[in-house]
Amino acid sequence: MASLVIVEGQGQGAHFPLTLPLVSIGRDDTCTFQVLDPLVSRKHLQIRVDETHGRHVAGDYRSGNGVFVNDRQIVLDVALSDGDRIRIGQTTLMYLSTDHPDAATAMAAAKKKGEWKRSTVLKHE
Repeated sequence: MASLVIVEGQGQGAHFPLTLPLVSIGRDDTCTFQVLDPLVSRKHLQIRVDETHGRHVAGDYRSGNGVFVNDRQIVLDVALSDGDRIRIGQTTLMYLSTDHPDAATAMAAAKKKGEWKRSTVLKHE
């Protein structure tokens, strides 16, 4: 089972298992997963299973501030890959394609996936 984990912003560490074929994310309490970020729309983002390809896709619910996958604003649905970063408002979620039983293990996996982006500075003398 895939999941999302908040890696930056309010609610950091929250874990959202993607057990339904369609989930909604936003400030509204009717959303599948609520993100209380003032720059997130009431219904901001949807994640759904693309039956044709058997993978999750992200879509913008016509939000006011847009949805960004790996720092690129999306207009059409975008297929998600393990480790993709989804930014809505000031909140960044990471898509994890593998099963994680709880928030702590999901956050640990997200941190590990983010390590490859860190630059290493070598000091030459």
